[in-house]
Amino acid sequence: MIELLSSQGDEGTFESYFGFRETPFGVTPDPRFFYSHPLYLEGLAALVYGIKTKKGLMLLTGEVGTGKTILLRKLMRQLETTVQFVFISSSHITSYGLVELMIQDLGLANKEKNRLEMIHELNEHLLQQLKRGHTVALLIDEGQNLSDDALEGLCSLSNLETEEEKLLQIVLVGQPELATRLTKSSFRRIKQRIAIHHRLHSLQTIGEVEDYVRHRLRVVGYDGPEIFNREAIEAVWYYSAGTPRLINIVCDSALAMTCQAFKKKVSAYTVMKAASALLLERGYEAPKLGVPEVGAPRVKTPTRIHQKRTEGNGTEVNTGDPFQSTVVQLQASDQLPISEMEVNAIVVCAQFFDYMTRIATAAMGPMAHLVLRDQIAALGESRDAFPRIKLRQLVDLVSREILNETMRDRFQNMMFQEMDALQPLRV
Repeated sequence: MIELLSSQGDEGTFESYFGFRETPFGVTPDPRFFYSHPLYLEGLAALVYGIKTKKGLMLLTGEVGTGKTILLRKLMRQLETTVQFVFISSSHITSYGLVELMIQDLGLANKEKNRLEMIHELNEHLLQQLKRGHTVALLIDEGQNLSDDALEGLCSLSNLETEEEKLLQIVLVGQPELATRLTKSSFRRIKQRIAIHHRLHSLQTIGEVEDYVRHRLRVVGYDGPEIFNREAIEAVWYYSAGTPRLINIVCDSALAMTCQAFKKKVSAYTVMKAASALLLERGYEAPKLGVPEVGAPRVKTPTRIHQKRTEGNGTEVNTGDPFQSTVVQLQASDQLPISEMEVNAIVVCAQFFDYMTRIATAAMGPMAHLVLRDQIAALGESRDAFPRIKLRQLVDLVSREILNETMRDRFQNMMFQEMDALQPLRV
């Protein structure tokens, strides 16, 4: 929970500021926040089915932050009356350590016993639970960290069975490299025992991210005015790539920043600032803004090719870049002095802003148009009537939002070159 200082000097939290009962975007796997998306519901249904029908060994894989652990917590909550769960978060655990942790969690004595003796005691406990109509399930999170010895040891545990059914249900959960490891010939024994394999992935569209954000706000009791508008959601999507954990931390930080600014709506610009503070430059799988397809944004750096032709009067015209306005270099005799009032009245053409947006996009991604819009507003101007005399200030402001130093220098150089190509202001 993030504390902040109110305008009256009293301490509060952004939760109370927005009217939330609790933090909506925490990163702990609270099953109350389980998102009922078809992908997660399908995974939950598959594991429930596998445990109830005693399939033995099940595999759940997904990238970091895609919601594997919260799905396990939801599974435990849903079956808690009929299933005795043993939850283990693996950290390079050995085969002996795996059995030892199970014995301890089930409340069985393991003092001065070797692995075979512990497995025998475990088998007796499983048979007792079977007679009572109960099922025992072992949930192993972060399974990619299991040692080879521990993975092989799962075969021994999966062999605990009667003539009719498996006594121990095992759900092995991990990142995609776990599934890759299991394709090795040395693990074929355990691979052949996998009865169910469900794969989780990130949310695939902006609409899904929007629904996810609103779902978590509903869980904490919020039913007020819209906090994240469409542009803010697009920004969250862009920087999180639809990964639930990243959505949570970006939204949490953006809410705190919005609260500190004494505002009630999260802007796309605030989301960008929050993502920058969290060192999130862009989501690897995020599409271009406004496009629901999967795939990383491909932003091509504009290439300026200056091909000039000379008119009969000595005027040079730039014809190389179709996105540029025509650049006309006047001869010294044609450049007439203008008054200070006239200087202030000269505005930047739309083609210049189009070019500036393209260069900024190449430097910081598709959020560039929002940054440009906000910085123009910060100078008290509009894009349609932006005075050229403030152009250098604008370039400086936009440059500060570019995290990569090389890209920032390149942006400044290209913009200053473009500004130099404009007709000089002479008072």
